[in-house]
Amino acid sequence: MANELTVSIKIKFSKANTGDARRSYSKSITVDGDSFVCGVQSIGTTEEEIAQLADLGTPGWVLLINQDATNYVEAGKSTGVYTVKMEAGEPALFRLDGTALLAKANTSACLVEYYIFED
Repeated sequence: MANELTVSIKIKFSKANTGDARRSYSKSITVDGDSFVCGVQSIGTTEEEIAQLADLGTPGWVLLINQDATNYVEAGKSTGVYTVKMEAGEPALFRLDGTALLAKANTSACLVEYYIFED
């Protein structure tokens, strides 16, 4: 089977006299694996691993959503190295290059919703 996962993004920017930049993107992706994990995890101010990541063979596409109203969350694939930052209420969509996904909240614990698809 092919094209089991579809990723869609729409971005719109408009500020002052800069005009309006719009871009839509959609990609159908064939995945080798047949499972995914999803849930909501409380991420504290000490680095921790996304709990269900171990349930997958090789992680692929990841969607994280910071559900907190005030604090940011950072995420990355190795200890102390965060390449993703989600301000309060923000999502992050990316392909994970590795088998670990670590996260850390800024000043207090934040709920993070996650969807991780096997590659």
